[in-house]
Amino acid sequence: MEIALRAPRTLGELCAELGGRARDAGARVARVARVEDARVGDVAPFFSRRYTRDAQNALDRGAVILAARDLAGDAALAGGRVWSHDHATWALAELLDACIVEETRATWGEGTKIAQGVFLGPRVVIGYNVRIDANAVIGRPGFGWATRATRSGVETRAIPQLGGVVIEDDVFIGPLCTIDAGTLAPTRIRRGAKLDAHVHVGHNGDVGEGSILAAQVGLAGSVVVGKDVWIGGQAGIADHVRIGDGARIAAKSGVIGDVPAGAVVAGYPAQPRMRWLRALARAYRGLK
Repeated sequence: MEIALRAPRTLGELCAELGGRARDAGARVARVARVEDARVGDVAPFFSRRYTRDAQNALDRGAVILAARDLAGDAALAGGRVWSHDHATWALAELLDACIVEETRATWGEGTKIAQGVFLGPRVVIGYNVRIDANAVIGRPGFGWATRATRSGVETRAIPQLGGVVIEDDVFIGPLCTIDAGTLAPTRIRRGAKLDAHVHVGHNGDVGEGSILAAQVGLAGSVVVGKDVWIGGQAGIADHVRIGDGARIAAKSGVIGDVPAGAVVAGYPAQPRMRWLRALARAYRGLK
C-alpha cells in the first residue's frame, strides 16, 4: 500500500505550507512512509530515539526525515535530508490529510467465517480459515492524536490512520475485539494467532504467529508481539514495547518495557515472575 501526496512537493514547499526548517530544501517528496520502509521520494516521521537506526538507514536510502525538534540535531541525522519541526506530529497529521489512499473494501479468503455485527473498515485484508466472532471491530482509525500550543491553550487533532489491517490465515478473533487501523502501514495479526474476547490491539501493532492473547488484554499502539507468546487475561502492554518470541506474561501484568524472548514476567511493572513472587512474599511477611 502506498500513501501518496496529491502532487509531489519539494521539502522547501512543505516547510512553507506546514512550517518547520529544511535541510536540503530542494529534495522532492511524493509519498509518506514508515521510517523502517522509507526510500527516495518518501518522507518518514522520526519521533523517538528507539528508531534512530531506522532513521539513519532511511536517510542512506535517500528518504527525507520529519524529525521532532529534540531529535533534529541527533548525530545520526547529520548531513541527511531533514525536515525539523517544533510540532512534528501536527505536521504529519496535516501532511496525511493531503494524501491519496485507495479506499478498498475489506476482503477475505475461502473458509473465513465472520459473525453477526462485525465491523470491517477500509483496507482490511483477511486471509483463509479465519474466524471473527460477534461484534468485533476491525480497522477503525487508531487512537492517535497530535497537539500544539496556541495562545488560547493546547489544540488537539486526530492523526489520520490510513494503513488498514492485515489478518493472516488461521487466526481466531473473539467477540468484541478491537483491532485498530495502522497509521502508515497495516496493523498485523499473523498466522495462527488467537485472540480471546475483548482484546484490544492498538494501531501499528503486530501480533506474532501462534501467539495467544487471553480476554481483556490491551496492546497500546506500535506494540510488537513475537511468535508463540502467551499473554494472560487483563494484561496491559505500553506503547512501542517489543515482546520476544516464546515469552509468557501473567494475567493482570503491566508491561512498560521490552520483554526478552523466552522470559516469564508478572506484576506491575512486569518483572521476572519468580522475583515478583518473592517480593510479594516479603511484603506479606511484613504485614501485621
